[in-house]
Amino acid sequence: MAQPPAIENPFATWVRSWVHYDNLSNNYGKQATGARKLRDEFETKIIQNLRANNMEKATIQVSGAKLGLVEERCPPSLSIPRLETYLHSYFQQKGNHVDETDAILRYIKLQKNAQTVPVVKLKKTSLTATALPPVPSAPPATLK
Repeated sequence: MAQPPAIENPFATWVRSWVHYDNLSNNYGKQATGARKLRDEFETKIIQNLRANNMEKATIQVSGAKLGLVEERCPPSLSIPRLETYLHSYFQQKGNHVDETDAILRYIKLQKNAQTVPVVKLKKTSLTATALPPVPSAPPATLK
C-alpha cells in the first residue's frame, strides 16, 4: 500500500528556504563583486589603450551599444572624518578663534545614536561544512 505524502511543517520549509536564499544571495554577491572587479580591470586597459593611441574621442560600436570616454564628477562621500576636516577648515576661514568642530561632531554623533533603532534579523553561523539544503520547489508560503 502506498504511503500518503508526508505533511511538512511550514516552519521547516521557511527555514530551509531562508538558508537556501541566503546562500544564493551570498553566492551572487561574490559573483557580482568578481564581475565588477574584472570589468574595472578591462575598463582600465581600454582607457589606457585609447589614451596611448590618442583616441580619447573615439566611439566604439559593439553589440548594439556605443562606448566612449566621458568624464564624471564623483564627490567624496560625507564621512565623519571628512566632515571634521571641512568644519575645521570652515572655522579657520571664518577667522573665528573659537573652533566649535568638536562640539558640533559630538552633537551629531549623539543624534545619530539616539535615532538608531534595533532591527531583529536572522544571522547564520556555520558550524561545520554541511550540504546545502535542497532548493525549494516553489516560493515559500506567505508568512501569517
